[in-house]
Amino acid sequence: MFFDHLPQQGFICGHRGARSIAPENTLLAMVKARECGAHCWETDVRMSRDGELIVFHDDTLERTTDIATYAAFQDRVDLHVDRFTLGELRQLDAGSWFLAADPFGTVASGEVESGEEKLIRGQKIPLLREVLDFSREHAFPVNIEIKDLKTVPGDSLIVDKIIEMLRETDTIDLVLLSSFRHEYLHQVRALNKDIAIAVLTRKHHPSDIINYLHGFSASAYHPNVIDISDEKFISRIQRGGFRVNSWTVNDMEQAPKLLRMGVGVITDWPQRVMCEAYC
Repeated sequence: MFFDHLPQQGFICGHRGARSIAPENTLLAMVKARECGAHCWETDVRMSRDGELIVFHDDTLERTTDIATYAAFQDRVDLHVDRFTLGELRQLDAGSWFLAADPFGTVASGEVESGEEKLIRGQKIPLLREVLDFSREHAFPVNIEIKDLKTVPGDSLIVDKIIEMLRETDTIDLVLLSSFRHEYLHQVRALNKDIAIAVLTRKHHPSDIINYLHGFSASAYHPNVIDISDEKFISRIQRGGFRVNSWTVNDMEQAPKLLRMGVGVITDWPQRVMCEAYC
């Protein structure tokens, strides 16, 4: 399954792809993560208004698309992703913002090659199916975070659709499913007893954490890096039979230390962490 494709002790995962050198959660970011040697990549899944599974992080479209330039959408009061059909979403440019904002300074520094500007501008919001097809073709594992759609308790439609698509694309062994909405993870386990699950948290660890993780038959625990400064805590989770993978690790001194402790490093800079760890 998922972890069978990764090193036994620690691994490097591109957060939303190699998002420091390509627009996040695009097919280009996925390709760049693989090219730089990351062992896997992490991405986010939402659903369009017409029920299609798409790859996108934010609740709304303003930050990472050019929706503000579309006259046809100017009368929309609500720019939440799930208020748009797939056809509408696929019209949007999901790459040019990266060149304009240069969020990691890599355009100015030359780490993003000038010859790639046209390719970056051509990026669209991907379908989950496109991601999974790439994963299967290249045996490139992917950690899929199921975004909280703020639906009523018990609404498992997005989970149902994801599991169905994993079966259709024959990618169950290449996928790790995670979520901050732990109800989704229980639904995953009810639908499939084999797929790898990671419990995402921020700020607070669950009480009686080992039993909590066992309650999902989880494979891994994904805390924020600022919440795992205690090496003994990491070791306790690992001795309990779970992998510890931390987000978002961008400190180039900290990353190798975590890798040596067997922690999976989810980073915006997979190309730099690879160099720090293995060059």
